[in-house]
Amino acid sequence: MTHYNGISLLTNYTQEELTEICEDAFVTIKEACIRLQEKTKCSNQVVIAMLQNLTEFYLSLDEEEDI
Repeated sequence: MTHYNGISLLTNYTQEELTEICEDAFVTIKEACIRLQEKTKCSNQVVIAMLQNLTEFYLSLDEEEDI
């Protein structure tokens, strides 16, 4: 079982591979947020709210899988 930031993940990834995947995802998401702000001129608070909504969406998917 691999761990990343204290989260246990049932994967076949090594710690190094998982770190790279997470770093790549962070950069991609950050760049998407920057493009959104450039396009819409929205505040950081709007981006934070959208990311929180996205987090809630993925948490709800996990809850559905547990049912």
